[in-house]
Amino acid sequence: MIKYKIHISSRYEHMRPLIESIAKNGVPEDTEIIYQGRNTVYRMLTDNRPIIIKSFKLPGCINSYVYTTLRKSKAERSYLNSKKLQQLGFRTPAIIAYAEVRRGHKLLNSYYISEEIAGGNMRDWENNTDADQLLHGLAQEMFKLYRAQVWHKDFSPGNVIYTGSAESGYRYYYIDVNRMKFNVSSRKKLMSMFRSMHDSFEETARLARYYAQVSGEPEDRIVAEALEVHKHYIDSRILRRKLKHMIKL
Repeated sequence: MIKYKIHISSRYEHMRPLIESIAKNGVPEDTEIIYQGRNTVYRMLTDNRPIIIKSFKLPGCINSYVYTTLRKSKAERSYLNSKKLQQLGFRTPAIIAYAEVRRGHKLLNSYYISEEIAGGNMRDWENNTDADQLLHGLAQEMFKLYRAQVWHKDFSPGNVIYTGSAESGYRYYYIDVNRMKFNVSSRKKLMSMFRSMHDSFEETARLARYYAQVSGEPEDRIVAEALEVHKHYIDSRILRRKLKHMIKL
């Protein structure tokens, strides 16, 4: 028997018919796809407002039961983690809802829905004419996350959205937060957020120097820590590519 678990933020209760339709029938076929990989991300215009629908990949056989019994689904964690972030004073796109489709104790489909943030992301920040101000603001945000003991396990340039300008100040929003952890005291884990913010060692060190400024810690220590986790990430990525190539052969 198919069951639906739907939770909608109170201010978006008027969208219940749309969200129930998505849960029961899937995302409409003519909806714009803005990302397709492990998960699929859609952009839809409703009430003259763009919203984002993240459809999570169907879980494997074991996880399809784990996500209804032992752990919360990725959609529910996206919803709850976004709320927790906002409670801690950080920004995320406005939270609309999450929905799950279950058959008995098996999770089938799940969706997380939020408003879209019209802003830029941190990819190739060195090409931004205001890169120094942008990085300084990002370093401040990273230090705030550190002090709040928030570990964004998927902290990457595409998952940090910014709005504003050098004159008015930048505001940073976090997305893809379903794997985020709170109350993390491990410095190693928290500092690992430097690992994949840029492919370049030079730009990673540049961000680390700004972090040292705002944190008051020795620059050489912060840069060394940042480059260490960055190197480990790059080396791991190269190794994975080699292994995939060997398997294909």
